[in-house]
Amino acid sequence: MARAFDAIIFDMDGTLVDTERLGFKGWDLAAAELGADVPRELAVSFVGHNEPAVLAMLTDAIGDADLARRVFDLHWQKRRELAETELEAKPGALDALRSLKAEGYRLAVASSSGREIIEINLSRAGMLDYFDAITAGTEVENGKPAPDIFLLAAQKLGVEPARSAVIEDSPNGVRAGHAAGMQVYLVPDIIAPTPQIEAMTHEVLSTLADLPAAIARA
Repeated sequence: MARAFDAIIFDMDGTLVDTERLGFKGWDLAAAELGADVPRELAVSFVGHNEPAVLAMLTDAIGDADLARRVFDLHWQKRRELAETELEAKPGALDALRSLKAEGYRLAVASSSGREIIEINLSRAGMLDYFDAITAGTEVENGKPAPDIFLLAAQKLGVEPARSAVIEDSPNGVRAGHAAGMQVYLVPDIIAPTPQIEAMTHEVLSTLADLPAAIARA
């Protein structure tokens, strides 16, 4: 039977590795240390956005661009420190990567995080060597929900967007994959999907353990 896809493109944070919860801890620690207010609902709204977008949202909420920059940078410092001992792969992630790689699919990561962070987190989780290409949020002008990062990932792999599947955990990621003309598989993490978001997905999965079978029946 002919395959539906040539490539599988993964988001990282909240999809492959459980970094969103570390991020929330990072925001809490940074805000407390610098005397800022970053309520949880604000931190949740950052999920799926790249650095410029998060900084703009944080500045708007705090009302002080300099303080927002310092909180943002300290949050990343705290997040990296936490990841050294607390970073975990999402359930089923490693088995899914092994299975898809063995089936001959081209694999890529397209994450709003910076390249250094992506490589460190994937390496710690034992995933880095599975990927043929990495695209970071700093490589595109427009972050998710714009399709730019997924289109660039497909270009790096040498595959057509329509022959690519996107694996995401966030609404903004789903919107980006859908706008790129790719089939999107959603594995919800922090944010539950609305009916509108579900309509943009090919399938909603409980964990990445279900992904190889879902790709096979596409």
